[in-house]
Amino acid sequence: MAKLTPSEYLQIHEIASSHATLLAKLTGYLSFVQDPDLEHMLESARRKAETHYRELIEIAQGESLDRKFEGLDGGLQGRPRNLPARSPAPVQPRAGQGFSDRTIASDCLDCNKSMAVRTIWAATEISHVGLRRALSEMSRFHLDAAYEFYKFMEQKGWYVPLGANENPERWFQQHHQQMMASYQDNDWGNPGSPIPS
Repeated sequence: MAKLTPSEYLQIHEIASSHATLLAKLTGYLSFVQDPDLEHMLESARRKAETHYRELIEIAQGESLDRKFEGLDGGLQGRPRNLPARSPAPVQPRAGQGFSDRTIASDCLDCNKSMAVRTIWAATEISHVGLRRALSEMSRFHLDAAYEFYKFMEQKGWYVPLGANENPERWFQQHHQQMMASYQDNDWGNPGSPIPS
């Protein structure tokens, strides 16, 4: 198989960086989550983010690249090897900060949607067949994860779609009322106030 090109190394770097950020975020969220089902989803997503990160590092280092994709088996198998590269350090949450389960689930949904698009876009820009398949598998995982978070939010009543017969303005106000109240109760709405740390 052909060696990776500079453009492909850049794609791997950008996607690995995104997974490192996702991994750090999920680790931080685990300090705040209350719902046991959501906690399980976060733990699963965190393990997968670390697997993806390690796989990308392994590919970039050329560790058995040809053998890994021999037969075009679809790419990632979730079996990281003993690598010299370390995973990103977990985030240590600050005292007094917190996130609601709804905020956590909403952000995870958004992140997985973005990662699905990012990885499949990268796959279309890459000529290395094995790497294309690996990124396609990553995109498929993020699509499935996004659906899982969506269904969780829908069951909780946190993701209610706009119906054809509903008033769009009233629907929007109802679904953002909590966030706007939180925004107004803090100094965030005052342009002259410092951002909370």
